[in-house]
Amino acid sequence: MMEKIKSLAEAITLVKDGDVVALQNMATQAAPMALVRELIRQDKRQLGLVVLVGGMAVDWLAATGVINRLIGAAVSMEQFGLCQQYRKAVEHGRIRVEEISETILNARLGAGARNLPFLPTRGGIGSDLIALNPDNLKMLDDPFGGFPVLACRALVPDVALIHAHRADRFGNIQYEPTVLWPDIGIMPKAAKKVIVSVEEIVDSDMLRRHPDRTILPGFMVDAIIEVPYGAHPTSFPPNYGYDSRFHRAWTKVSRDQEATTAFIERHVLVPGTQQEYLDAAGGKPVLEKVSRWEEN
Repeated sequence: MMEKIKSLAEAITLVKDGDVVALQNMATQAAPMALVRELIRQDKRQLGLVVLVGGMAVDWLAATGVINRLIGAAVSMEQFGLCQQYRKAVEHGRIRVEEISETILNARLGAGARNLPFLPTRGGIGSDLIALNPDNLKMLDDPFGGFPVLACRALVPDVALIHAHRADRFGNIQYEPTVLWPDIGIMPKAAKKVIVSVEEIVDSDMLRRHPDRTILPGFMVDAIIEVPYGAHPTSFPPNYGYDSRFHRAWTKVSRDQEATTAFIERHVLVPGTQQEYLDAAGGKPVLEKVSRWEEN
């Protein structure tokens, strides 16, 4: 079997300018932030982004000009506020948005994962989303005589980026059962290439102890990178909670372009390693608090 271990820099070279990139996360939860920072450091351009509910990662990619289009249901940092850089980029026409619901997006990705032209759903019927997305959503009569359904065109991202709990060196990916469990597999299964950062790389025998937790087999994964706290400052259940202080610091500066640039410089461009990034974010005292799920 082929080993899949790479550095962050090596892995992100698999992402090409203009690619459609699926980003696995839910607002303040489980974002592959280390991978996102490397996209910015490598100055990727004209990426399309697929998200269910985007958060700080989307704001950073908007602030640095990495993305020019987004397919998703929402972008928000929940109680920490709006994603101001993303909002500004949309308002000024630098990012084109294809707004769809989570149900529709899951159907589109589900079709892509199954190599089908579309999947039907009843979610979205009666909404304006159908008129807003005429190329990808079509009403169809039920051939069996039931109610009409909404056909959702297959979506096949070029690359999926996810963060997981552990992997072996061959790229078999395990995820701890959490509230995020049902949605983890759909994006990477639909994508052409898959890049996964993990909290730890372990021996294959450890994965065999809980085979039910393996969400992706190695043959579906192109690169794995060991990045402890790779989802920081978002949470990664059950390992650690989100870093409230870091989120508040970002929302405080994100309305001002000069302050935003300085924040990105300090937390994204300057740190050469994950440890340097964590040190800049507050180091051991902060990590101990988020690992105990304490408010900071």
